[in-house]
Amino acid sequence: MSKPFCALAGVGPYALAKAGEVYEDMALRGRRIVSKMSREAAQEFEETAHELEDLSRTARQQERQERETVAQTPGRARAASRA
Repeated sequence: MSKPFCALAGVGPYALAKAGEVYEDMALRGRRIVSKMSREAAQEFEETAHELEDLSRTARQQERQERETVAQTPGRARAASRA
């Protein structure tokens, strides 16, 4: 056996251990990033849902007010407003 071979053979276990550390570090970082992005997406989804709920509520109120206005309009004016 040559000296370079013995040197490389001795480095093998160290290289594997180091590769394992790097893998674990990257996996941990990946999990953190996915978790953060999931939280942000959930928050954005919730905000959008609230905005849509507000828009829907406003549209229902406007529709109700329009119906009340039409119901209070005298007969001829009501017929004219439909035309």
